Amino acid sequence: MLDEFIRYTALQRDQAPLASLLIYLKRKGGFVQLNQIWRENGPTGGGPFWNQTTLMNKLDKLERMGMVSVERRILPSPRDEAKKKTNTFYRLSPATPLYPYIFGMLKIYREEPDKYSSELVDKPLDHLSDLAGRCASSDPLVGRELDVALELIGEVFSVGGDEVKRMIKERMERKGLIRDHRKELPENALEEIKMEPKKAATRAKKSTKTSKKRERAKPMPAEGNAE
Repeated sequence: MLDEFIRYTALQRDQAPLASLLIYLKRKGGFVQLNQIWRENGPTGGGPFWNQTTLMNKLDKLERMGMVSVERRILPSPRDEAKKKTNTFYRLSPATPLYPYIFGMLKIYREEPDKYSSELVDKPLDHLSDLAGRCASSDPLVGRELDVALELIGEVFSVGGDEVKRMIKERMERKGLIRDHRKELPENALEEIKMEPKKAATRAKKSTKTSKKRERAKPMPAEGNAE
């Protein structure tokens, strides 16, 4: 599939529309109706496609390569519930070797202190093929996706890899996703643990002595007159 995708990429005079479509489907996750895809990626939604035929050709090619799954459902017509109409749905297949690297075509940058935006990298489809090709021997479904996320976080906050991992760990701890049961002991904790049995024995002796003193100190009850 990767070789076929690379050959198909070489025919694209403008890589942005297809790259945007792949990112769109990855973000949606599940099946998306064709009408919605056109509405959100066509001129009405400010998308990269200016006519529906071009969009359909891209989706058909992705389906033939096995990158997109198609499902046709018979649904009631929105105008007349008595009539049935066939609707086409598309979904980016998680099984494709390119799936884990789709977001690698994005570059994230800071616009304002609390606002971030993203844009496509230069030649995004070539970049996608390169990512998938370099990691083909590893487990891409988890490894590379995490690597891309770590790289993006590091770029956004201008921190190194160790700092990124620390930030993620702290956030997960705050959300209760992970807990560290190993609490650091103070320097003298070991000595205190060793001395605890002796302290307990001392406290027991003191308690016994105190009880005996109290018993000796108790006043004798006064003798009453016999009647």
